[in-house]
Amino acid sequence: MALQIFLRMSTHRFVTAFVLLFISCAVSAQIDKTGYSLVYSSESPEVASSAMTLTDEELANCTGDFLNKENLERNWLYCPRHSSKWNMRMAENDEDRAKVHICENGTLRMLALSPDSTIENCITSGIKMKQGYKYGIFEIKAKCHPHASNFPAIWMMPSNPQGGWPYCGEIDIMEQIGTSSIVYSTVHVGARYDQPVGVDYSYSGNRWFNTAYHTYSLLWTKTCLTFYCDGKKVFEYAKDNTLDIENNPSYEHAQFPYNEEFYIILDQALGMNRNWGDEDPDPEYTYETDVAYVRIFQKSEDEELNCATIPAYDSPNIRKYLRDNHICIVCGDKEYNIAGNRIK
Repeated sequence: MALQIFLRMSTHRFVTAFVLLFISCAVSAQIDKTGYSLVYSSESPEVASSAMTLTDEELANCTGDFLNKENLERNWLYCPRHSSKWNMRMAENDEDRAKVHICENGTLRMLALSPDSTIENCITSGIKMKQGYKYGIFEIKAKCHPHASNFPAIWMMPSNPQGGWPYCGEIDIMEQIGTSSIVYSTVHVGARYDQPVGVDYSYSGNRWFNTAYHTYSLLWTKTCLTFYCDGKKVFEYAKDNTLDIENNPSYEHAQFPYNEEFYIILDQALGMNRNWGDEDPDPEYTYETDVAYVRIFQKSEDEELNCATIPAYDSPNIRKYLRDNHICIVCGDKEYNIAGNRIK
């Protein structure tokens, strides 16, 4: 049942969103990994192999990134301080980064704190992957601790953004705000009047949803983003084939900008503004989000070209039409599907 309600669904502000309510009695839905291979894990080979049956090639993709600072910096960058609300207090020197990014027994502890117990000098933590990925299964096991002004997130942004936000797309796998037990999964696109589409979910009863480890997952294909928590499907965002692409070609990317590489961001931010609960951070409190692992699985066909790689895609001589509810692109005697694969 879809309800239009006002929710905080993004790293930016409260917006009106169409929300599918997830009820706790929903049927469990495990992600089928048939045909997928592990292409990245933050775990060491020893730890990963104790939890999964892996080939030698998959074991070689287990990096041990969260074992120590040196390993972390091989595949991740520290998020720089900028003017956005989520990164305006990022630690920006080695001394402060060491205080809020702690690798401990293969777990990444991301903190937000005030070294001198003042609100003005609070520092936050965040890292982003150096490499982007396109399609696959993304699994992150993490826990956070609700508190006034708390704002941790697991999300993804495009490696080569097109058109500015929200037209470039944004994938929010997990966000939690303040003292709430609610977690948000959201996508941001540009062809729906700048409104994200997402869902909030929490366990029933009085138990805090966020104080234990949970596995947040994204199944990303050429036509759909499906979000899971602890194996339960909580939200799905599919490509819309009803848009008038022929007369409005920009809708193709604006409605589904998810045929490009995106990179993962992990951060422990603070609210400090009306849209995130109107609560100042607590300078006496140490905010913390722990990440046990990040795993990425892909199929070999996930490396197929996307439509942006077709040389003639933006040519005025091309034609686009629907065949069996699929968009086809024709240029001269060549025909492509929307993923950029030659079909004729």
